[in-house]
Formats: sequence, structure tokens, C-alpha cells
Amino acid sequence: MTTDFNQTPDSPWNPFLPTKTDITRTEELAEKSPIVAGVLTFFLVPAGMIYLNRGVNNLKILGYVFVAAFILGIVSYEEKDTGKMEGVSNLLGLCGQVALITENVKAVTLARKRLGSKQS
Repeated sequence: MTTDFNQTPDSPWNPFLPTKTDITRTEELAEKSPIVAGVLTFFLVPAGMIYLNRGVNNLKILGYVFVAAFILGIVSYEEKDTGKMEGVSNLLGLCGQVALITENVKAVTLARKRLGSKQS
């Protein structure tokens, strides 16, 4: 299934699809640097959100990470050895951070592709 850059499938649960607001703000997002967006998100997530002036997809990812951490906490509540779960929770946090960085960089690169296809 191919996705046209001008059409956004209605999937409110997928944080990696551009929102309608992203599509209307294509020119503004295309002017941003994907490297700066990734670095800001790496060091401080709200800084990346402010730089790109977008937060819906970032908040979706953070919500998924919090739900997964909550479920992990419930499942491991009776564990006597917390060392095992600490490694899993660190991995969960790392995956969430990578997903946030990827989503912000992808938003800028997709905006540049949409802008390039409009100009062609």
C-alpha cells in the first residue's frame, strides 16, 4: 500500500503519520533543520516540541511509553529481584527516546519531500 504525501490516512493512534496540521504547515516545517530537531529532542523533549511547534505525535509516543511502563510496573510488582526489571525499564525508556527523535526528524524530512513534490 503506497501513501500519497498529500493524503493522510485517518489513524489517530499512529504517531508516525503526519497530522493534518503538519500538512498545512509544510512550508514552515520544511524550513526547520532535522539535525537541530533531533538534537533538541535528545536533550530535552519539550525543546524539540517548541522548536517544531508541534506536539500531538510526541505526546502520543510519550503516552504509549507511560502505558507500557505502567503495565511493566504492574507485571513486575511482585518481583523480588528488581535488577532484571531495571534493565527492561531502561530499554523501554531508550526505545521511547529513539521513537521521539525519529518522529521529529521524520516530520521535517516528510515536509521537505511534500514541498519538493509540490514544486515539481
